[in-house]
Amino acid sequence: MSDDRQLSGFERFLSLFTKVQAREGRCIAVLCLQAFLLMVAYYLIRPVREALILTEGSAELRSYAVGVQALLLIVLIPAYGLLVRRVATGRVFQCVNAFFALNLVVFSLLGQAGWRFGFAFFVWGSIFSVMTVTQFWAFATDLFNVKSGQRLFGVIAVGVSAGAWIGSRLASAGFETFGPYGLMLASAAVLVGAIFLSQLARDCVPTTSRSAQPGDEQAAGEQGQAVRWLGGFAVIGRSRYLIGIAALVVLLNWIGSTGDYVLSNWLVDVARREAPEAQAAFIGRFMGNYWSVITLVGLLVQLLLVSRIIHMAGLTRALMVTPIAFLGGYLLIGVVPVFAMLESVLVMHKSLDYSLLNTTRCALLLPTSRDEKYQAKTAIDTLFFRVGDLLSTLSVIIGLRLLKDARLEFVWLIIVLSATMTLVAWLVGREYTRRFGVPRQSSGCGALPVTGPSAILAQ
Repeated sequence: MSDDRQLSGFERFLSLFTKVQAREGRCIAVLCLQAFLLMVAYYLIRPVREALILTEGSAELRSYAVGVQALLLIVLIPAYGLLVRRVATGRVFQCVNAFFALNLVVFSLLGQAGWRFGFAFFVWGSIFSVMTVTQFWAFATDLFNVKSGQRLFGVIAVGVSAGAWIGSRLASAGFETFGPYGLMLASAAVLVGAIFLSQLARDCVPTTSRSAQPGDEQAAGEQGQAVRWLGGFAVIGRSRYLIGIAALVVLLNWIGSTGDYVLSNWLVDVARREAPEAQAAFIGRFMGNYWSVITLVGLLVQLLLVSRIIHMAGLTRALMVTPIAFLGGYLLIGVVPVFAMLESVLVMHKSLDYSLLNTTRCALLLPTSRDEKYQAKTAIDTLFFRVGDLLSTLSVIIGLRLLKDARLEFVWLIIVLSATMTLVAWLVGREYTRRFGVPRQSSGCGALPVTGPSAILAQ
């Protein structure tokens, strides 16, 4: 460990939150800024995608778009793996994000020319959100060795939360001033700034903190890429513990996507009280404020509560806190069906998901084998995560066919799913204890990195 006298003032400050070695402060600052810019770029267009699809279509169309993007991701993520094998590791982050920045410019020009593309932009924006998070954490993983990444990722993730909060605030304030197509151009400009920081981030990582030599990393990747997807399914199928984690992720996203539909459906009714020409601005302003509150609360929960909850309750009990909160919150909506109550519960829902639940889900795989950490986690965080979207879309289709106004019925569906998720979380926690014999985590568990792709951006 580095002598504290060798640390800079900034590194001493960071030591309040995690163990920092000399000369790591600069790379932490650059990566935090890069993560900040990426999240600002996404959150600038998040209310845009909601406003366009809800004003050009409906809440039902939004739900169908969620299903379409889930199907596309199943195809696109393996295609992205082919890109990784063909392009030099250091350029993958730059190429993918440059492609997205160019897309934003094209969408802006088409919109100003009068084209209507709310459905396509919603699908594109959903894919952009997943790929942005994945790209950043893949890039960061490429920079650091295992021990350094475990120490520093939790601090770097603050840049993600801060960028999401600031981006949502900027979007809310700028929607009426710049309009949806102006925000697209602003997002593209911010994204280009994050791309230019990638080489600086790579250069400023200290030698003692760097990952293995690129040649070794690439060789290992090439050996496993051809069978990654099939191998991940096989690994999951052999373990009831991993099957339980996959079921937990499916239920989580099924609940989340259905809750988003209920909010969108209710929001459209509220927006209709405004003049027709003001409805898009109303929805955009609401969504910007809504996500700014979620990201701020999530950041505060991550910084102030997550480590304490895990330390005091243990990992297995901490895993159950979020689904129990879901259950209680949606029961309140079922009893008091008021839009303000729905908004408050969804803020709680998203904030706990992005902080406490994501941290505990990452911790579940810490004691597992390398195949389970990489191959199984890849399948769980992509295909099984999006299966929840597909099930939500199917629920909406069936519900609307059987019932004219199924808003409250969808709330009660979420209540049933939340109760099921609580049971699954308990079973996973019990299997974790049985398999690894560690029912409680040590006091250091609060420093676990928050690196999964559902953190803050998958919706």
